[in-house]
This record gives sequence, structure tokens and C-alpha cells, in this order.
Amino acid sequence: MSLRLQITALFGAILVVTMAIAAYLGESIAARAVEEGIRERTKEVARSISSEIDFSLREPRESDRARIAVRLAAAVARHHGLRIAEIAIRRPGKDDVVRITFGKNGPETTFEQRDYMFSAQPQARLLDSGEGRVAQVDQPVSDPFGRPIANLRIEAYVADAELIADRERTVFLWVTASSSLALALAFTLILRRMLARPLSRLAAAMAAVESGAGVPPAIPGAERPDEIGTLARGLDAMLVRVRGFSRELQEKVDDATADLAHKNRALVELNDLLVEARRDLTAKEQLAALGQLSGTIAHELGNPLNTISGHVQLLARAPSCPPDMKEQLEVVQREVKRMTAIIRRFLDSARALTPAPEPVEIAALIDEALSLTVSAEARTRIAVNRDVPSEMGRAALDPSLVRHVLTNFISNAVDAMAQGGRLTVRARRAGDQMALTVEDSGPGIGGEERKHVFEPFYSTKPKGKGTGLGLAICREIAAALKGRIELESVPGHGAAFTLYFPAPAWKAAG
Repeated sequence: MSLRLQITALFGAILVVTMAIAAYLGESIAARAVEEGIRERTKEVARSISSEIDFSLREPRESDRARIAVRLAAAVARHHGLRIAEIAIRRPGKDDVVRITFGKNGPETTFEQRDYMFSAQPQARLLDSGEGRVAQVDQPVSDPFGRPIANLRIEAYVADAELIADRERTVFLWVTASSSLALALAFTLILRRMLARPLSRLAAAMAAVESGAGVPPAIPGAERPDEIGTLARGLDAMLVRVRGFSRELQEKVDDATADLAHKNRALVELNDLLVEARRDLTAKEQLAALGQLSGTIAHELGNPLNTISGHVQLLARAPSCPPDMKEQLEVVQREVKRMTAIIRRFLDSARALTPAPEPVEIAALIDEALSLTVSAEARTRIAVNRDVPSEMGRAALDPSLVRHVLTNFISNAVDAMAQGGRLTVRARRAGDQMALTVEDSGPGIGGEERKHVFEPFYSTKPKGKGTGLGLAICREIAAALKGRIELESVPGHGAAFTLYFPAPAWKAAG
């Protein structure tokens, strides 16, 4: 139940109790007023009747009683609503009592003598009779010397007066009920304006704050000088503190979130470095094992292959060697050279890489790598583009190591474009940093392949076409040159390998 309903119910209860008390008091006051009015009216009637009767102080005679009865009948005839009228005259011995009773058949007069209880002062009382409530009044009559000589008693019906009192009581109750209803309506309107509406606004403001809809710029009712204004100002001050606390808390949350994001990024980078270091360690271990194997291969196969190559050359030069035999010997010689090249690659991967910088013409170095790698047959299906600025000139670098990397990049690009395409070799300089890029228009390298492309013995070429050592050795060469290799590739749109390394421009002495 809302506060307004509670206050209205409380006011209604107080109003009902007040009405009940007022009705009870009004009825009591009205009853006393009616009784007092009846007594006063009856007293007035008694005084009027007593003033109209002439009492004889002589010895009682029958004619006196008759004359008094006539006088009494004449006096009471002018007053309505009487039940009994009697006069008691003090006499020696028994007192004379003349009574007129008003019944349905008219007034009836009786005479009697008896001891009568005289009243020294006028008295009025209300009595219950068999015919209803009556008002009884005793009016003493005194002689000129103040001595009581008679007593007048009348009884009057009070039904008419009580009927009037009932009507007045009904009117009083209706007036009280109407006034109470009007007062309740006025109280409700005043309560709504002074209390319910401001409290509803405060409740709406608090509900808006609780729901997160925002804090109003000013709490309604804060300008009031009463208790509601005090409550509104207190709420406003509390909301100001809450807003400050919320801002401070939000700032702390933002700082903590930013710090957590920073640490998370650092953790991801650290994890990537750890994975990369693990790969490097694995690659170095594999290359170390390869070095041992290469030494054994070079020792066990190098000399026999040289002997075979020498004898094949002697046989091919002999005048007695038929042409078809020479062709077969050329095939053997090519295979021996291929085996020698394989052994040399193993040896290159195993030997220590110590750069020996010297002045090198960049354009000439790129042309040499292209001529060594791109055959005439490949140039028929691949468009080769060399992009080297004319001002590039010479740079201080190890030509053997850089040439090895370029030929590996170009060889992989040519193999990736078996159906033809476009090959671009680009050279750029930024200060002392050199960037050599080999870009092809082949199928590109997918995300999973990019994770392993620099690992030893990993190859995407068909079986027998590659050893999986080329890019692993290139990465070792880049590290020896204090540089790095970056790969950019979108599957279906080619790949680009770039070697970044320091190669300051060569300046001749003097």
C-alpha cells in the first residue's frame, strides 16, 4: 500500500472516530437540551397556571374545591400536551387535592383529601409512564408572607419534543457526514498536492537512478523549506556522492581493464616469443645435427663423386667415345653435379655463417641471382620485373650470403608459378637499412603453412623437389646479417618474401 493510501486510510479512521464521538456528544447534548427545554417549558406552564388561580385561605368547603377546579380547568385549557394537572392545598389535617386528568374521553376532575408532600422549591423531572415519557413539575405557591399554602403539579407529554429532537439529531448527523466528506476530499487534494505528488517525484527520481536511466540534474522538491525539501536535498547530496564514487570506480575499472589488456597483450607477445624461441631452438638443434651429418656426407661422398666426375669427363673427351655414349655420359655428369650441389647445400647449412662485407652493386647482384635461378624455359611463362632505383648504387654487404637468400626466394617463386605468372624483385633503402623483396603471383601461403615455413625439413613442394632446408638456412643467414625475413601472403594472391638487413651505402675512400 502506498504512503498516500496509508495516510488517507489513517485520516479516514480518525475522521470516522471523530464523527462517532461528535455524534455521541451531539446526541447527548441534544438530549440534555431537549430535557432542559421540556423542564423549562413545563415550569413556565406551571407558573402561568399558578398565577391564574385564586386560592382561598379559609376553611375548606366543597364550593372552594369546585371553584378551584373550575379555575384550574380554565387555566390548563390554554395549554396543550398536558397529561395531569393537580393542586394540593395545605389544610389542617388532610390536604385538599384537586386533580384533572386528560384522557381520550376528555378531562376528568377528581377531589380527594390526603397527606401531600409539598415542595419548598420548584422541581422538574422526567418520568417513564405507561403512556410514554412525561415531564413532571412541582410549583410551590406561597402567601404574601412567603409561607407555602399550596402546590401545583403538572405532567406533560414529551413525545413531540423528542420527535423534534430526533429530527434535529438526524439533521446534525447529515451535516456532520457531509462536512466530513467535504473535509476528507479537501484533505485528499491537499495531501496529493503537498505530500503525495512531491514524494512520487522523489520515488520516480530514485527509480530512474536504480534502473540506470541516469540521474536527473536536479532532484524535484529540493527548493521546499519543509521536511520533503530536506529529504530531497539529502537525496541530491547522496546522489552527488554516488556520482563521484561511480566516476572514481569507473576510472579504476577502466585503468584495471587497460592494465589487464596491456598485460594480456604482453603475455600473448611473450607466448609468441616463447613459441618462436622454441622453434628456433628446434631448428638450431636440427641444423646442428644436420652439420654433423653433412660432415660425414662430405667426407664419405665428396671424394668418390669427384673421382666419378673426373673419369666421366675423361671418357667423354676420348676420341673413340661414340656420340650416343657421350650423351649418356653427360646425363651421368649432370646427376653427379646435382649430387654435389646437394652436398654443398648441406655443407652451407652446417658451416658457421660469418658475414664478410664488401662493396657490391645492388642491381648487378639481383641480375646475377635472376640469371642463376630463372632459366630460359621459365622466362617463357613468367614475366620477370626488376625494380631497383637508379640511385641505389653500391652497398657494404656479404654478396655470397645475400645471393644465397635471393636465389632461394626466386627459386621458390618460380616453383610456385608452374602455370606462369609475374615475378618482381624489388630493392629499397631507408637510411642504412636495406630491403630486398621477391614477390610472385602464385597461389600464396596459407595460415597453417606460415607457422612452419621457416622450420628445417618442412616443405610444401612435391616429394623429391625440395629438402625443406632453404628457408631455414635463409633465416639463419638473416640472423647472421643482423636482419630479419618477413612474409606477406594472401591465399590465392601470391606471396612476398622480404629480407631486411643493415647495408650502409659504400663510399670510396679519398
